[in-house]
Amino acid sequence: MQIIGAGDDPDESLSLPWGVTVDNEGSLFVADWENDRIQKYAPDGSFVSTLGSFGSAKGHFNKPSSVAVDKHGDIYVSDRQNDRVQLFNKDGQYIQSFYGNASLSKSGMKYILANKVTLRLRAMGDFEKTQRLDVPVTVRVDDECRLFIMDYGNHRIQIYKKEAVELSETDMAPPMRNPILFTT
Repeated sequence: MQIIGAGDDPDESLSLPWGVTVDNEGSLFVADWENDRIQKYAPDGSFVSTLGSFGSAKGHFNKPSSVAVDKHGDIYVSDRQNDRVQLFNKDGQYIQSFYGNASLSKSGMKYILANKVTLRLRAMGDFEKTQRLDVPVTVRVDDECRLFIMDYGNHRIQIYKKEAVELSETDMAPPMRNPILFTT
């Protein structure tokens, strides 16, 4: 038997661990409810990193209750008291918050044809009160990258599907060149 998250170091120990998931590499993610953060542990149980802290700004949490990681490594957190789900990339960088009626692509983004620098666009729907999340308590992702959010306050489950057409460099248009803009 192994014990994780117990110890004297407050930066590494857990206080009311609420939700837990394991990614494809065997890393353990824990929604540390009382400490308002997500803790990541290596497969051997050693502490790796902390994601977030208390607050309502981007990348901050107020009672995170659940965490899920999809097959691409994207991290989803039910930010219970902020009535949202937050999305982070596999490196723990904040990508987006959504509150309901969101549309997601395969990598959490929609791609548009522009130039060699891939531009990304995320579409969000109109936010009618009935479409917003109200106390999202649990988030899960299946093998098809469908995101299931248990929307406790609205007595329902919201389901989202990641979809995208991935573009390679050869699919993207070359940068626009205008002689007027590049005169010397």
